[in-house]
Amino acid sequence: MGLKIAIVVQRYGLEVNGGAEYHARILAEKLSGKYQVEVLTTTALDYYSWDNHYPLGEESINEIKVYRFATIKQKSKKYRTAKRAIFKQKKYFKILKKIGIFDFFDRRFHITEVKHSEIENWLISQGPYCPELVNYIKSNGRQYDTFIFFTYRFYPTVVGMPLVSDKSIFIPTAHDEPLIYTEPYKDIFSVPRFIMYNTESEKRLIENVFKNHTKHSDIAGVGINKYVGEGQALPDSIEAKKYFIYIGRVDKGKGCDQLLEYYIRFQQENPQYKEYKLILVGKNDMTECYEHPSVIYMGFVSEELKYALLRSARATIMPSLYESLSLVTLEGMNEKIPAIVNKKCEVLYEHILKSGTGTSYDSLESFCSALKTYITKSDEELKEEGEKAKIYVAENYTWESVLAKFEKGIDFVTGFIKD
Repeated sequence: MGLKIAIVVQRYGLEVNGGAEYHARILAEKLSGKYQVEVLTTTALDYYSWDNHYPLGEESINEIKVYRFATIKQKSKKYRTAKRAIFKQKKYFKILKKIGIFDFFDRRFHITEVKHSEIENWLISQGPYCPELVNYIKSNGRQYDTFIFFTYRFYPTVVGMPLVSDKSIFIPTAHDEPLIYTEPYKDIFSVPRFIMYNTESEKRLIENVFKNHTKHSDIAGVGINKYVGEGQALPDSIEAKKYFIYIGRVDKGKGCDQLLEYYIRFQQENPQYKEYKLILVGKNDMTECYEHPSVIYMGFVSEELKYALLRSARATIMPSLYESLSLVTLEGMNEKIPAIVNKKCEVLYEHILKSGTGTSYDSLESFCSALKTYITKSDEELKEEGEKAKIYVAENYTWESVLAKFEKGIDFVTGFIKD
């Protein structure tokens, strides 16, 4: 069946709750219509610990062949030491700065220079540390025509992609965060043969920050299809259009701590809206408990229930500062549900500006104002806005256009299109 493609991603599975990982899975399934697609991944389910969860070896998921390799856990002390080095926060730096001789010592002895061993320890500790996956790429690189690597920050990409750089397509899922400016990643965007960005803002970020980036690239994103599975009724305790919804990992890294603080403040200050709930769908990784009568944690749910909840929401809320696309925001818009997003995330804010729908917030005051706006909108206003949101997705995120771009990228990497 045509060319053989390997997709390399840190986690893979129907239960995996992550945007890049879901992107990898649906892309694999779509590309399999034309190519022989295999996935190289780890046995991890959880991205905090990278503990081995799935069985080693080969399995099939939705008719895609998946090869799983074990992860090896590293000592947290090495992680802490490496983190201080790459972020230039070694303990004795504070002392040198306090007594006014830091700059002299750095000029004279290059004390902020990050050592190769520190970079290596960072990548191993960042994980998932899976040397057998990297060895497989090294030993079997010739049997694949193209490798597609997901996510700039993790070990399989940073260590594995240079082994097959001439036949690799890189999907960075990058965003403006402190990590991207550190030493381990300074050359990563010059390694692949081709980069496939998710958004214009991601492309601008990389090309402005990394002057030695690969010049061959395109912007594809993903295709968003209307969910066609069986419908499901809402739970009896949940009333349609009487709630806002967040779907994704429930953790601080996604801004959920601030979301919960803001929503509880909103309820405390606006008791007249107490019937409007905040529903959170996804695994709860928050260590701090935010309990309130208006907050409902659903945990991991089926696709049928997820879409039932999505379609009956007043609006979605995406509080994350760091998104490279936000599939769930687009899925909501495709279901005619407007989005309330964190204005400080350029990718999310661009969805709002370009679609002419939804709204954004950058403070408690603007968050509360956004909720009031959607609580007071009439059914007709919500319907009109929903139609505009759906049109935006249809015009910008179709699988037909996405796959055409990937086919062109694969043709370039394999030599069918000349440099």
